[in-house]
Amino acid sequence: MTAISEADEEVIKVLELEQEIASIMKYVIDRAGKPAPYYWEVPAHFAVPSAYFPMPEIDTGGETFLTYYMDYAWYIKIFHRTKEGAYALGLAVITAIRAARNLVPLIAEDGSEIEGSWVRLNDPKLKILDDGAAQLAITWRSRRPYNDTAAGAQRSQSFYVDVFMKSGKEISDAYAEALERYAVPLNSNGGKPE
Repeated sequence: MTAISEADEEVIKVLELEQEIASIMKYVIDRAGKPAPYYWEVPAHFAVPSAYFPMPEIDTGGETFLTYYMDYAWYIKIFHRTKEGAYALGLAVITAIRAARNLVPLIAEDGSEIEGSWVRLNDPKLKILDDGAAQLAITWRSRRPYNDTAAGAQRSQSFYVDVFMKSGKEISDAYAEALERYAVPLNSNGGKPE
């Protein structure tokens, strides 16, 4: 087993927050040439080159009857001595993301990649902010299952509905007999259906 770098240890600490976020952090750091990582806030005297990972923006919504989604928008800042240097680090990251078909492998608690598990990113964007700074915009949708709130639930009531035609049209006795086998018996006592 290989030794884990300080940057990887920081990512693993973040893993407790969110596996997808930690995996993207590690991927960005590795593809940008291992700049000094900063999480949540940048100190007054920070190292250069570096990458700053603020809290991502999150939007949520319903997806299916069984899942909901969380849309993430993450604006990662990359710092270098010049804007060209910062841009070059960001370009290495977005090129790696696109070359991997926007798939970032998920990492385990030990920092190793989990075989066959990844997060799919939307197409990344890169722009120069100021001299010595570039911004890498990464977005993705995370699909998650709802809690199983129906487990152990019991049905409270059953409804049976009889439909009668009131159009004034008459149907033949043979047709009425054929329909009779599909009819639900009317519960006349108002109690539990049998």
